[in-house]
Amino acid sequence: MKWRNRKFTFMVIPDANSTVKRFHLSAAALAAATGFVLALIVFCVTAFLLYRNNVDQIGQLKQELAVATEDYEKTLENKNVHISELQTDLADLSEQAKSMVTRMKDIDDLESQLKEMVGIDAGPSSQSRKASGAEDDAEQFAMDGGTGGEELPVSESEMARLVDQTRENFESLDEQIETMVPQLELTKEAVVKQLQLLAVTPTIWPTDSRRVTSTFGIRKDPFTRRATYHAGIDIGGTTGDPIYSAADGTVVEAGRSSSHGLNVLINHSNGVQTHYSHMSKIIASVGSKVRKGDIIGELGSTGRSTGPHLHYEVIVKGEHVDPEPYLKATRRSQ
Repeated sequence: MKWRNRKFTFMVIPDANSTVKRFHLSAAALAAATGFVLALIVFCVTAFLLYRNNVDQIGQLKQELAVATEDYEKTLENKNVHISELQTDLADLSEQAKSMVTRMKDIDDLESQLKEMVGIDAGPSSQSRKASGAEDDAEQFAMDGGTGGEELPVSESEMARLVDQTRENFESLDEQIETMVPQLELTKEAVVKQLQLLAVTPTIWPTDSRRVTSTFGIRKDPFTRRATYHAGIDIGGTTGDPIYSAADGTVVEAGRSSSHGLNVLINHSNGVQTHYSHMSKIIASVGSKVRKGDIIGELGSTGRSTGPHLHYEVIVKGEHVDPEPYLKATRRSQ
């Protein structure tokens, strides 16, 4: 251990005019200082290497983070675009739904008009029936034991598929409505024409009585008892009973003749005429417009008659036809 006791002298000469400075260090102190310096160098080198390694790792992590951030931003941007597209699609579907409601209301109105035209009890509309049906379905579900199940999230792809399916359904319904509305309009026009034709076609009994006392065609004359041609039908009744116009038309004759007594001839459309004879009183006048069911006179027994009755004729394009097929309804059912 003698080397530890050895001393080393270090001289420091700042310049030629300065005093020489001496430092004495023992071998142990010098060894300790040398070890410290070496340890410091090793520490610094190790710290530097660790720092470089950490810097590289941090750089790599930053790069990975930048890539991940870019991917996330792209994904987020795509999601935003997708959400925007879904919102646009939903807005379009909402507009289509509003348009569909309006169109269905138009169809419902047409349905009501058609029912009113043909005298059908309108009852609840199609829309109210559908709403009632939905309530009935809900009640039926409850009566059947209810429904339930796990609540699971809906994926974006499923939502997009639902939107596409809904759009296709709306487009299909829209096409059907596009076809239905014109068809209903055509049907309405046809109904209007049919009602107009029906209005001028004799279809009701001209009296309250339904008692036919003599039919159309060949019969035994009530006065001569010989076979003669009867150009109409006789409907028995009571003097003063109202006589109704069998259809819309214009009175072209209203007067008295020896055979028909007090009588009225009404001209309808399409070459159809109706003739009412043996009245006790004429109410309609020549040139007046009458509607189906209007009172044109009163039943009687004027002219060549054996008792109170109405002799009723239907003339089509100048030829007498059997009135019985035209006696379809009562005045109240028209």
